[in-house]
Amino acid sequence: MEKEHTITEEQKQLLQQTKLENGTNAWDWVLSQREEDQYWAIAGILSCMKKGYNLNVLTICWEARDIRYSK
Repeated sequence: MEKEHTITEEQKQLLQQTKLENGTNAWDWVLSQREEDQYWAIAGILSCMKKGYNLNVLTICWEARDIRYSK
């Protein structure tokens, strides 16, 4: 069983101010994901932002998958 993951208030605010390529608010998109996947969606978005990748759903999902399963 995975331990509980948390995000900082600063990370949440950043996501609330960020738009994905399709115009969706990043935080709203995270909340639309299954609860057990939300942490990984956040990790994927933040990683894409850090690496300068496009913020589209496919790229975010691939990045989140890589992070999740490389642990």
